[in-house]
Amino acid sequence: MNLIKLASKSNFKSDIRVPKWMLGIFYRRTISFADGLSDTQTRVFWLQSGGLTIDLRLPIKQEQRNHPKGDYENLETLLEQANLDGWYAHTCWEKNQLSWKDGASYQLHNRWPEPAELRRIGNCMMEFAPSGAYVEDWRHLNQINTGPMIGLELESETDLNTGITLPRSGALIINGEYAGLVLGRTNMAIEHYWLTSGLTLSQALQKASFEQRSDLLDFQTLVAQRNSSSCYKTLHTLDLDAPDADEIQLEGFSLTKDKNILNQRIALQGRDIERRWRIDSLEPSFSYQATTEVSEKSARDWRKCESTALDRYTRVVHD
Repeated sequence: MNLIKLASKSNFKSDIRVPKWMLGIFYRRTISFADGLSDTQTRVFWLQSGGLTIDLRLPIKQEQRNHPKGDYENLETLLEQANLDGWYAHTCWEKNQLSWKDGASYQLHNRWPEPAELRRIGNCMMEFAPSGAYVEDWRHLNQINTGPMIGLELESETDLNTGITLPRSGALIINGEYAGLVLGRTNMAIEHYWLTSGLTLSQALQKASFEQRSDLLDFQTLVAQRNSSSCYKTLHTLDLDAPDADEIQLEGFSLTKDKNILNQRIALQGRDIERRWRIDSLEPSFSYQATTEVSEKSARDWRKCESTALDRYTRVVHD
């Protein structure tokens, strides 16, 4: 069954553990650092369900290039690939700060160790590093206010031809007309070895064998948008050549006896696979906040009174 149709038939009660204004997809417009430098060109996306985050960070589209498949000798292109970023994690909202734990990351070390101090006004969400090292300006991308809000966490994959089940990390988040997917490394034993090495991904690639280099780069994160056929077609992807890079597969889902688990059967590269997903959020129709409230009447009156000047050039800014 299609995942969104299944959500409409399910009575699962999502446990939303972040403020409602934090739910949806955001695009980073700017990051400004304490030294006065800013970046407005890196493509950065943040998708948020009730308790999961997906994050994707890529260079300018025309500058992104993948290493040739099967070529693990050319360190120059491998290290370019190793400088990208994609991950998912569990979110923790406490004392007006958001932090992340567990999950799976393309990088072997945590590039963003600080929690986030967040405040949203309109479609602008500002993220402050508590240390003062940087501030990020995020823009809410959801233009269709009502749509599905689904968050699933991948636990394992079973090869139905061999019957072998292996653990695998990953996440799928649907925020209205956008969706994000993370598929962690298939060889989790190799991943664990390098995670405990204390090396960065770039350093690990320089020391790894060719076979281990392949395993280290076996990680996907992508962001997709729904088209007129209700398919979620990929817009931005960590691995340009991955078999799942065209669109997100939302068919083949079924309920299980465990109300917190969904199974998904798909065909991938000639193999029949069953994926086991833990449900985080499963809302077929969710109202995303396009605006925020102003509590003070005097502030609302000021906005209305001064609109002739204030609204001379106003528009909705997404990026």
